[in-house]
Amino acid sequence: METNKVDFNFDSYCGIYCGACDIMMTYKTGKKQRLASVWNEKTVKSLHKGLGLKYDHSIPFKQECHGCKSGQLFVNCSVCKKRECAISRNVAHCIDCTDYPCDEIWSSQKNASILPHVKDNHLNMESIKAVGVDQWLWDQQYRWKCPQCNASFSWYSTKCDSCGTNLREYTWRFSFIRFLMLRFGIYIASHRRKVSESNL
Repeated sequence: METNKVDFNFDSYCGIYCGACDIMMTYKTGKKQRLASVWNEKTVKSLHKGLGLKYDHSIPFKQECHGCKSGQLFVNCSVCKKRECAISRNVAHCIDCTDYPCDEIWSSQKNASILPHVKDNHLNMESIKAVGVDQWLWDQQYRWKCPQCNASFSWYSTKCDSCGTNLREYTWRFSFIRFLMLRFGIYIASHRRKVSESNL
């Protein structure tokens, strides 16, 4: 199911529309998107440590991703358990799996209070099932385009990078409070891991 090309691929296994991802948009436009500002190298390393994941120091850190099903992934996407599971089970989308919805899906939905874009995952997969992936991708591409100039925008954009149109009614909020909650959650996870390792 995974492609080895570095072409952009906006489809995903879990129902996220990668075309509106802040990391992808930051890479494509060269303008730092709201959520992408959280994911610097230090924060990513802390998250990986907190989750007990191995961080590959041999690969230079960069905010670049061409989509979940591409050959060029952002470091967080490359260790996504839902992606890994779908590839191992040879399913195009999590909803195609006999175990759906699984603990991993429910766990990711708990993050919706901080990262509300994940709320769309289930509805997106239902839509893919109903209309097919090509129609869903077309619908999503339209949904994440500026109503004034047709430029693409990301999940948490407040205004269009091209024409300056206010996009608040079309996007999710990533407030300063959510920013702090995310940073604090990563810090706590990393600290707990350090404490549990020192007690071994």
